[in-house]
Amino acid sequence: MSFFAQLASPFWKQLEGYGLDPAAVFKRAGINPEVIFDPGARIPYKSLDGLVQLSVELSGDACFGLRHQQYFLPAHLGALGFAWLASTSIRTAFQRMSRYARVINDELSVTLDDDGSNLIVTFKANSPSANEPVREDMQLALATRCCRVIAGDQFCPALVRFMHPKPADTSYHYELFRCPIEFDSPATSMLISRKAADQPLTGSNEELARLNEHIVVKYLAHTEKKDIVNRVKAAIIDHLASGRVSETLVAGTVHMTARNLHRKLARENTSFKLLLNQVRQELAQQYIRDRSMTLTEITFMLGFSEVSSFSRAYKNWTGEPPSAVRKAGASTTA
Repeated sequence: MSFFAQLASPFWKQLEGYGLDPAAVFKRAGINPEVIFDPGARIPYKSLDGLVQLSVELSGDACFGLRHQQYFLPAHLGALGFAWLASTSIRTAFQRMSRYARVINDELSVTLDDDGSNLIVTFKANSPSANEPVREDMQLALATRCCRVIAGDQFCPALVRFMHPKPADTSYHYELFRCPIEFDSPATSMLISRKAADQPLTGSNEELARLNEHIVVKYLAHTEKKDIVNRVKAAIIDHLASGRVSETLVAGTVHMTARNLHRKLARENTSFKLLLNQVRQELAQQYIRDRSMTLTEITFMLGFSEVSSFSRAYKNWTGEPPSAVRKAGASTTA
């Protein structure tokens, strides 16, 4: 279980704000301070949890988790953060966060629902913590901060819900969120009015968002390539848009012959053809939601030579042609 290392950067600044020596605190938590400058590094979640615990103890601040957002920038999320900044709306930004939550934490899930009036964003860490209330505070505080960066400081959730009990002093909670708050809830979630969630953002750039999203996909494939299956998937992603991805090419990328690659994949009950199909399907599901991309662009980015070939493949994967999915998506957001 690991955590995106650059997300430790705000802790450094926050600890300095309390007059503490961040390098000493990081080392006590078992984290090399240099790791925050490595854009691809990850740190064990247990170490980060220890850093949170030490930071809260040494600062003596009961609102440490809530105040953490003051030191956070979306850029601390790497390419995912830049994709967030370029998103066309808060809803599309959270859709990206939902798809790639494991960039932040291997076990984190971000789910989206809609009650007709509000977008409901629910955070579930799926991992034990010695600092559950602090972690919850951070999740909702950072989500609010991210929304205000792209939508303006006037953004307020419609409601926030905490699983932890109501603290003795809630003044900073209300000062930060500026909305109704529920404690002892069954889930950690934020409700955002449909109007606020779907309001077009003036600073959006879907082409830039898409480029960063592709970087995120490649990052995940490469960080998960401990086994031959993910090594092959990473290589497929690297070569896909060239239109010449093949088993021989990918085998050379992972430094083996095509015959050896075939044998190793067979031991994992898979094949190059199955993995190519899987990668294409996963990327297609992401790209099809991006209405700034034409079906022709998606076709070539997935390595197909003709739109008709992509359409047939997509229908085999989902039961529907991509044009129908696009049409349904347009009516949903209208």
